[in-house]
Amino acid sequence: MLRPASSLGSAVHADRRARLRAMVSGPILMMGNGSQPRNLPMNQHRFRQDSCFLYLTGCDEPGAALWMDGDRELLLLTPPADDDGLWHGHLTPNAERATAWGFDQVAELGALEGLVGDSRPRTIAVSDPAACARGAALAGRPLRFGRENGDDELFDALIRLRRRLGPAELEAARQTAAASEAAHRLVMAQTRPGRTEAALVGLFEGALRAQGRLTAYDTILTVRGEVLHNHSHPNTLQAGQLLLLDGGGEAPDGYAADLTRTYPVSGRFDPRQRAAYEAVLEAQTWAIAAARPGVRYRDLHLGACRILARFLVDEGLLRGNVDDLVAEGAHALFFPHGLGHLLGLDVHDLEVFGDRAAYAPGRARSPQFGTGYLRLDLDLEEDMLVTIEPGFYVVPAILQDEALRARFRHALDLGVAERWLGFGGIRVEDDVQVRPEGGASLTPHLPRTVAELEAIVGSGGPLPF
Repeated sequence: MLRPASSLGSAVHADRRARLRAMVSGPILMMGNGSQPRNLPMNQHRFRQDSCFLYLTGCDEPGAALWMDGDRELLLLTPPADDDGLWHGHLTPNAERATAWGFDQVAELGALEGLVGDSRPRTIAVSDPAACARGAALAGRPLRFGRENGDDELFDALIRLRRRLGPAELEAARQTAAASEAAHRLVMAQTRPGRTEAALVGLFEGALRAQGRLTAYDTILTVRGEVLHNHSHPNTLQAGQLLLLDGGGEAPDGYAADLTRTYPVSGRFDPRQRAAYEAVLEAQTWAIAAARPGVRYRDLHLGACRILARFLVDEGLLRGNVDDLVAEGAHALFFPHGLGHLLGLDVHDLEVFGDRAAYAPGRARSPQFGTGYLRLDLDLEEDMLVTIEPGFYVVPAILQDEALRARFRHALDLGVAERWLGFGGIRVEDDVQVRPEGGASLTPHLPRTVAELEAIVGSGGPLPF
């Protein structure tokens, strides 16, 4: 059955391939992912094409490869099985399938070894172990996804091409962000005491499905917002709690959204919740406005940290000068992660290539607690898409860590901090396009202020479950 061509259009992908060939010498082999069995051979995991392969071809089909040598571009596809017509519908010939993605030349995947011969092409690792091993054998070099990524010249070129989004990519991201906003709004309206996390996750992911999107990552929806990547949903919501929803859709083209909102289950922030929320919101608002070309992302992170540190001092959680507290990393006791990351075809875009894609030459991760989790340290460029997601968390594992207590004894008021245990966590996250006049959120109308959230939370009608 023929999968639809990318909505970006085959000309966009052809231009990308031409630019890549101009940047890289020698033949290039790009392996696509294959299908992976979940428990039975016929019961497979949801297929997701390798992002670099998808970027260059638009081909979202298992068992494919791309060969480029000089001006020649050849798409290799797995032919349909004889009984595919019974199980999957109309059998589309390889040539017709390749034409849908803008290729004049096509071959069967089985011809790959004969085609490559002993040319030792440039290639990169992919997440499918079998495809990765096949590419490694043909390239004559070890490949391990996320570790031994392959040819330096090739993946450096792919990083340069993908790091800054074009108009069609930004539009795809906006459309996915809009679908994700609608799903967030639905959950906000249905949040109230007695509702279950599981029911709200179902609403969120169902709303994405209804709009032709899958989830870009496992949805985080929890009243335990201090657990940063909490993917369990066993709880019934209670008055007085905060609900954190970190979720986003993924388009058929692969472009992702990554949005977080935190709001009170009862529909009204109590004074302590409101003070913490407004501090996080102030940090985020400042950082979005400052996201301009030439600005170092680490400086955005540190500026947001200073705003949060001022709140921590005002609340008596920390003692000392704000700048000194941030310099030594004391703020990370309550904001232990980085401000955000690149966004694009992957929700943490290009992260498979590690810090090589996200840190400028000569820059390295800080060894400091908290700051070491900063995922991005580039000078921003126009039309980069980044997330900006400051937070405030009361994490028992941090406050009870003896080494951290000793390190920050002079700065942390442990008695005050322990009275905050059980608070949970707050994060506010938007997807932001870098522009000369300052960052632009892709979802500027998604409720974000205290007043906007209090107006929508719990406003929906009854559900049948």
